[in-house]
Amino acid sequence: MPEKLLPVYQIQDFDQLVTTKNSDFYLNTFENHLREHTFIQKPHKHDFFIILLITQGTGTHTIDFVTYPVAPQMAFFLSPGQVHAWQLSDDTRGHILFFSLDFYRTQQHLQNPRLFPFFHGLFQKPVLQIPLEQLTPLMDIVTQLKQELTHKEWQWPEVIREYLMILLVKLSRIYKVQYTNLPVSNSLWEQLEILIEQNFKKHQPVSFYAENLNLTEKQLNEACKNTFNKTTSALIQERVLLEAQRLLTHSNLTITQIAAELGYFDNSYFGRFFKKHTGQTPEQFRLNA
Repeated sequence: MPEKLLPVYQIQDFDQLVTTKNSDFYLNTFENHLREHTFIQKPHKHDFFIILLITQGTGTHTIDFVTYPVAPQMAFFLSPGQVHAWQLSDDTRGHILFFSLDFYRTQQHLQNPRLFPFFHGLFQKPVLQIPLEQLTPLMDIVTQLKQELTHKEWQWPEVIREYLMILLVKLSRIYKVQYTNLPVSNSLWEQLEILIEQNFKKHQPVSFYAENLNLTEKQLNEACKNTFNKTTSALIQERVLLEAQRLLTHSNLTITQIAAELGYFDNSYFGRFFKKHTGQTPEQFRLNA
């Protein structure tokens, strides 16, 4: 097994956690969150979903090697396994919310939060600019969540789940207006993303993904090209490259070990593949990371 240097935090690692029947939810002001958990300043992963709402401050937020500016009225979304870190001004304010997959699934008819477009880590941008007139209604929902957490009256966990669902839907509506080129079928891309996540190290052919989606290889490729202007193979390769970059940056594995971890047992072939798509050898990328 590879030696992991990058921390992977669980929701139980944070204070002010709300636990109900092994289902977890967390809500805090962002400024308190930063002050109470200084260990999150360096790059890290989580095994839960995150919504970050910024109301004040500036800086940068880097998610899987892409750096986004931080400004008021911005929201950021992270799915389990994504690597992120931030550089923020001292006056940064907002709210941060965590929830586990089990917490979401307990009562919702939807089986996976990835049905929401901003949790499609492979296909969509994890950032949203919130129009000023829509910020207050979102903050009102956050206030209701806080009240339920504070008073814990009858059926409060169920009420929190309902407010969470409302928040996700309202954010999705804003997201779909801002990003007008969203895929028509979220369900297809959710299933494809899950399949890629589970199999990208196995180097399965495109036909494998098509069969699991009840499509022909041609149909899947055409759908990918029409939606993302990329082939299915290109999407799979992007996931392999992302994992390679994560391991090169955040582990002390040798290049040979990283190649093997990603299913490449010919180290020179892995090196050629990596350079073809990044313009750098694995050694050069690690040196510059």
